[in-house]
Order: sequence, then C-alpha cells, then structure tokens
Amino acid sequence: MKKYNWMKVDTASIMFSSLSSKTWGRTFRSAVLLKDEVKPEILKKAAADIMPRYPSMHTCIKKGFFWNYQEGTELLPEIREEFSAQLLPITLRNDGRPDFRLVYYKNRLAMECAHYLGDGMGSNKYFTALLERYTELIYNPDAPYNPTPFNPEEITNAFNDYYQPDGSKDVEEEFKAYKIEGEIEPGFLQFVFALMNVDELHEKAKEKGLTITEYLACALILGTLRHAEKPVTDPVIIAIPVNLRRFFPSETVRNFTIQSRIDFFPEGRTDWQFDEICDKVKGQLEKRLTVPELQKILNNFGSLANNKVIRFVPNFIKLPVVRLRQEKSHGNNTTILTNTGKSELSPILENEVIRADGINGDTSGYGLISTCSALSCNGIFNLCFSTCSHDISWTRECVRVITEQGVRVRIESTHGNGEK
Repeated sequence: MKKYNWMKVDTASIMFSSLSSKTWGRTFRSAVLLKDEVKPEILKKAAADIMPRYPSMHTCIKKGFFWNYQEGTELLPEIREEFSAQLLPITLRNDGRPDFRLVYYKNRLAMECAHYLGDGMGSNKYFTALLERYTELIYNPDAPYNPTPFNPEEITNAFNDYYQPDGSKDVEEEFKAYKIEGEIEPGFLQFVFALMNVDELHEKAKEKGLTITEYLACALILGTLRHAEKPVTDPVIIAIPVNLRRFFPSETVRNFTIQSRIDFFPEGRTDWQFDEICDKVKGQLEKRLTVPELQKILNNFGSLANNKVIRFVPNFIKLPVVRLRQEKSHGNNTTILTNTGKSELSPILENEVIRADGINGDTSGYGLISTCSALSCNGIFNLCFSTCSHDISWTRECVRVITEQGVRVRIESTHGNGEK
C-alpha cells in the first residue's frame, strides 16, 4: 500500500469531488442477496485480505492546493450492520477510512461507494473479488488468498490515456430539459425495485427494434409525459452513462464513463403513444455511441482538467468553476438511466448469489428528483428507481407503461428508513 500512498484523481473524480461536501456526496450502491446470512467476522477478514490488491479503492479524497487528490489508507472501510435502507451519502470526512463502506443485513451484502473512487463497472471488480474471497473463507477459513496479479493499468486515469488535446470536441446543441414535477426533500431517499424476467423484457424490446436501454428510456419518457400536470413543451432528456471500456480498451477500476443521452421533444402534445416514442428514440444511441462521436465527448470532458492555465489556478478558485460546470451538465437532464448490463458471476458465486441490485443513489446535488439504474442477474432484470421525495407517482407512471406493454413486473420498495 505504501507505494500508492497518494494518487491524482481521475478526470471524472475532479467533477464528482468538486460537488462533495460535509452533507452530500455522489454515492452509488452495489448489493447482492446471498443464500445464507452474512458472517461479519469473515467479511472483515475477506476485506483485509483483498485490501492490498486494490490500492485505488483504499483511498480517501483530500483537498490539495491545486487539485483534490486521493490519499491511501491502511484502515479497513466501515463495515457494519445496515441500520437504514436509505443509502446514506459518503461525504467529505477526516476519519482516514477509505471512501466506501460495506453494510449487511441478514443475507444482504452491499458496497456503498463514493463515485470519485470509481464507476460502477470498475468498483464492481473490487466487490466481486470481495464476494469471491468471502465465499472461499466461508467454506474454508484457512484458504490461502491467491489473487489475480495486480495490473498497474487498473489505477490509471484512462481519460488521459485517450484524451486528444487537438482533437474534435462535442458540439451537440444543449437544451434546457423538462424537470420531473415534485419537491426534493433534503436527506430523504427511497427506492422502488421493478423486477422483470430479462428474456421477456428483451423480447419486448426486440419486437420494437430497440435495445433494452432504449426500450426503458421510452417507458420513462411516456411516464414523464403522463405524470406532468400540464402539456410538456421542453424536451425530455434521458442521460445514459456509457462505459467507455467497450470502445476504448482499458483495465482501469477507476472512472471511465461518460454521459450520452436520448432526447425527446413532446411539443406540447398530450396524446403520444408508446410506439410513436419508440420511433423517435430508435437509432439515437446507435448514432451517438460510435468511437468518433465518443472521442469528441471524451475530448470535451478532458479539456478543463488538462487546460494549462486552469491547472495552476488554486483549488479554492477552480473548484467553484468545476462545480458549476458539473451542475449544468447534469442539470440539463430530466433523469438518468444507468444500465450496467448483465452481472457475470464467477463459478464460485453462481450458487451463492440469488439476486443483485444496483442503485444510483441521491442525485439531489444535481437538482434531479428521481433517477434509475438497472442490471440483470440470474435471469432477473432489476430496474431501481431512486427518489429524493416521498412522492413516487412518477415511478408509478413509468412502471405502468412497462406493464401495459405486456411485461410482468414485481415491485419491492423501501420507504426512507424502512426495510425492503
């Protein structure tokens, strides 16, 4: 660990950490339901065993003079029984522990992670390794730990690896997005899980000539229009985080995700049908998710962090500028739909994991009242709605659209501090 006692934040971490405060931080959650109850002492041993293997995860954010940086720590993350189903944000703190926590309740085990440590695809490599080591120790407490060899590329800033300072930048027109009606309630967060058969959902999307992500975006758009009290004239914009590792080879476990989008212009009409929306959405992601187009966004994303003048401006002047840019970027959306795809379980976990959950967490810092995250595991497609309000009427409308298309949905929910 001493070799990595500090490291520069990656390009996305500059943005995420600029928004973090003592009361709010961009935090997401990965969770699994196991077939047996979690054993805390074995979990702590598993976390201690794998700690040296993932140095970028075992860091905490610190404020430097010119840039924030990540300081390495040899302390274990917070490991405790879950006393709230609310996903408490990971905020700026000085306790020296890494900026993620492990929480458990009966047979549920979750990792809650500050987004500046890594994105969902990267940090899940750590979580998977933890689950595998934990399972090994359950069956053999004396099992030796034989991790895959450490690859220095896992802790690189992949944005810089592919940033082209003289390359083309994204020039797509930005619009002021329609905002979901409702009032953000500070400190409050609840989740609704819409569980579906992944094969059934895929078949319904295929019938419309759409991917699952596009199909769900159409449901969110129609649900938004139905939920609105007045005809919607501003565009409904669904932000779609994109895993750049699919297009630019990288092994990094840190952040390497940018944001694409699906736009829909309702023009004040109140009689939109699902098939019409599908026709408008079809092809948007295919057009945007090409290497040349993503390179433009990547160049645009990296231009601020790599600006030679801004680089040497003191942090207390620079961070407010970065914060405004980040707030504007996310504030130009109606909601976020994060689909991490299929959770591939290793052989050691196939008989241990019943279901997996992915949760976007509190996005009130962006001014967004509700967001969505999705993944599939063991044939179950899990769409999670995260809402910073007691009012879940928008979620209800979106789920109703999905069921109207013939997809069977089972609902589970939390209510603030309540249990699932």
